[in-house]
Amino acid sequence: MPLRLEILEVGARGDGVAEPGGARHFVPFALPAEVVEAEPVDKRGEGIVAQLIEVTVPSRHRVTPPCAHFTVCGGCALQHWRRDAYTAWKVGLVERALQQRGVAAPAFERPLLGEPGERRRIDFVLRRQGRRVLAGFHERASARVVDVGTCVIARPALNGLLAPLRAALAGILPDGGAADAVANETDTGIDLLIRPHRRLDLSMDRRQALVDLAERADLARLSWGDRGAPEPIVTRRTPLLILGEVEVEPPPGGFLQATKRGEATMRAAINAWVGDAPTLADLFAGIGALTLGRPGRLSLFESDKPSVAAVEAAARRIEGNRVRAERRDLFRNPLMASELDAFDAVVLDPPRAGAATQAAELARSTVPRIVYASCDPGSFARDARTLQDGGYRVEKLLPIDQFLWSPHLELIALFARDGKVAA
Repeated sequence: MPLRLEILEVGARGDGVAEPGGARHFVPFALPAEVVEAEPVDKRGEGIVAQLIEVTVPSRHRVTPPCAHFTVCGGCALQHWRRDAYTAWKVGLVERALQQRGVAAPAFERPLLGEPGERRRIDFVLRRQGRRVLAGFHERASARVVDVGTCVIARPALNGLLAPLRAALAGILPDGGAADAVANETDTGIDLLIRPHRRLDLSMDRRQALVDLAERADLARLSWGDRGAPEPIVTRRTPLLILGEVEVEPPPGGFLQATKRGEATMRAAINAWVGDAPTLADLFAGIGALTLGRPGRLSLFESDKPSVAAVEAAARRIEGNRVRAERRDLFRNPLMASELDAFDAVVLDPPRAGAATQAAELARSTVPRIVYASCDPGSFARDARTLQDGGYRVEKLLPIDQFLWSPHLELIALFARDGKVAA
């Protein structure tokens, strides 16, 4: 039975939250101060998910979403919220997480705001249905695929892949077959990895269709298969990321910061906050996107084998033997405090789960400065409390919105030991 709900706030997942009779209800696409009609459909944690039927009293902050696929596509959750209110909510996610953990922090730096059309890393879903190939994203909470005309958050070159992918995959995927197209826009062109959901042998005709796709879409490189062991189909140009004076060839399907502007902002923050530290450790380094190209001696630690190989190849082109890379699982085998003490500064950029074990060792170390790049305010606050209890304090914190109109937020923060004042 539909309910009349008064929305109190937007929760951490981007849904409107109401509490009729003390029972929490989560209503997608509802905003604070709105009155809505919604139908309860499922349980989630300690609350109830409700489907929005009608907004009877709209918020003054409600705006027209720019994307025709909004509310169906599972990618964006908050296109209907005015930018200033949306940005304040995102920054509030960090404030709330730090308060819940009792972490003291200064006033934040001015947040970097995401913009439409700048995402350079996109995973498209492809599914053949009869003679058609759907290309786009999963529907919200569904395995169904939304066939997208244009994704408003993606770079134009990535949107330009949709038509060639549909045409090429129609002759490659069997009826009902599906694949992911992992597209990274590098500085020399698009690096595309196609991952079939089920094993699919490539005949000569299928290979030729992929080569034709690379030509038609002007790809730098096209690979096929699982990211752990991709098969290169064609390399028309070497895909490269230019990091200062260093060039890195990322592995197919490799992790890139979602926007070039976000990456540049984090690199600039690290350079300003770390200064001329003679020795720097980069933990959870990926392909070294945040630290390669800076002066001084650099040690990078990463568990992903292809990423380590990419860093090693780049390091061989750097004079002075200043850069070394080590494959190491920092969740199971973190750098110990005694190892960390050899560095003048540490940068870490862990995945969404954070770095609880590594943070504990950092808290025991004497490293003067730590720069923590995070993609989850909750795990960041947990690790920040560990560092605070070990004698570090947050000196600077910069929110970075690389995932526009989603509930995800990144940030970068500087920690310094008590008694050591950051510049």
